Amino acid sequence: MREETAEPTEEEPAEEPVEEPAAEPVPEVIESTEPVVAPKKDLSTTIANAKSYVYTIYTDLEQGSGFLFNSKGDVLTNAHVVKDASYVVLTNSDGQEFSGQVIGISETTDVALVRVDALAGKEPMEMEMSQVDVGTEVFALGSPENISNTATEGKITDVNKNFSDDYEYKNLYEMDATIKKGSSGGPLIAAESERILGINSIILEDDPNIGYAIPIYTVIDQLNEWVKNPMQYEEGEVVLPDVKDAHFDEELLQSFIEAYYELIPYSLNDQQITYYQSYLLPGSQGETEGKKLVEELAIEDRIFDVVKPTIKNIEIGEEEAVIEAEAVFTFHSPENDETATITHNKRYTVIIDEYGDYMIETIEDNQE
Repeated sequence: MREETAEPTEEEPAEEPVEEPAAEPVPEVIESTEPVVAPKKDLSTTIANAKSYVYTIYTDLEQGSGFLFNSKGDVLTNAHVVKDASYVVLTNSDGQEFSGQVIGISETTDVALVRVDALAGKEPMEMEMSQVDVGTEVFALGSPENISNTATEGKITDVNKNFSDDYEYKNLYEMDATIKKGSSGGPLIAAESERILGINSIILEDDPNIGYAIPIYTVIDQLNEWVKNPMQYEEGEVVLPDVKDAHFDEELLQSFIEAYYELIPYSLNDQQITYYQSYLLPGSQGETEGKKLVEELAIEDRIFDVVKPTIKNIEIGEEEAVIEAEAVFTFHSPENDETATITHNKRYTVIIDEYGDYMIETIEDNQE
C-alpha cells in the first residue's frame, strides 16, 4: 500500500482590519425665510485677489502705494511718492518689508519705477493696454493714511482729462472711486476683467470725491525704457535701508486664512474662478488638498452662498505657523431654495515664500 504524505499547508494570513474611509460631512438642513443669493465678485473679492501685488511705500519724505509691474521685481508708483527720497522701503499685506531702488522717475508725467530684487520672478496682474469706456466699474486700491489694501469702488466718469500742476497730467481717467493721501501710486482695477487700468494719482481740492488715474497705456513706452535702461548710481549714492526679516504676525495670519475662505464659494459655484489658489503654495500638499476640497463640494445641486470661518488656534514657529480653523459652508438647492450647511475643521501650515507672501503649505483634517 502506497503511503501518501500530506503536503505541509501554509497558514492563512490573518486578515488585517481595513480602514474605513473618512465619512463625508453630512449636510445639515436649516430653515430660512430670507431669499438666498449666490455671491458675486465684489470689493472684498478684488482686494483678496490683488493683495499680494500691491505694496505700501515708505520713504524719508512720503508714504504712498505701488503695485508690481513686471516679473523683474519692478514696482510702479507715482513720481511724487519717491521724489528726492534718500531710501525706499516697501511692505506687503502680510507685513513683510523690502528695500527698493528707484530705476526710473519722470519729471513731467508723475510716474516712477522702483526695483525690488527680492520680488524678481513674481508674475504681476494683467494690465489693460487700451482705453476703457465711460461707465466701466472700477476699484481703487492703495494705502490711504497708512492702512494697507484699502479699496473704494466706483465708475469711470470721464476720459482724456488734462491737468497741469507740478506734473503734466494727460488723458487721465476720471472716476468717482474716492482716493486719499497715501493712495497715490496704487492700482485702478477694472471690476469685470480685473485688469489694472491705471495709477491712482490725484484728487482736486475743490472736489475730493472725484479722483484721477494715469492710464497704463499712456506711459508704457517710458516704463519699458526704464526697465531696459535703469538709472545708474555712483557707489555710495544709494542708501539701502535695513528691513525686518520675514516674520509671522498672529493678526495677519488670521486675516490671511479668513480671506482664503472668503474666496472659496466663488470657485464652488464656478470652477473657472480660481482666486483661492493664489493662497496655496504651488506643488505642495496644500495645493492638492485645497483643489480637492473644491472638487468634492462643488456638485451640481448646490449653490454656495457664504462661508463663515472661525479661527480656533494659531501657533507660530520659526519657519512655519499652524492655524486651526472651523468653517461653516452654507448652500442652497437651485430647485427649491432649501438651505443647508456643511462644517469643516482644518489645520493649515503656513510658510513665507521667497517673495515674502504667506502661503498654505499643508491642509489636514483637524480632529477635535
